[in-house]
Amino acid sequence: MKYLYRRLTGRCISCGQKLESNQTVAERVAEINKRSSRLANSLGRWPQVQSCMRCHKIVFEGEEGFVQSLLLIDMA
Repeated sequence: MKYLYRRLTGRCISCGQKLESNQTVAERVAEINKRSSRLANSLGRWPQVQSCMRCHKIVFEGEEGFVQSLLLIDMA
């Protein structure tokens, strides 16, 4: 049911991020920075970063869609 809801709302099935975004580049970068600093505060260190296997958007450690494997890390 979760996957059907995500498809109907236009979100990635793997990570849950919006597929078609009306954000400007500056707004998208600000959102990514807010997410990373929020996770850094909760983890006590900067989170690891990957790109989603389906939609290729940035996924941080601790978020849904992050695969815990050192071989799959795309970005530092």
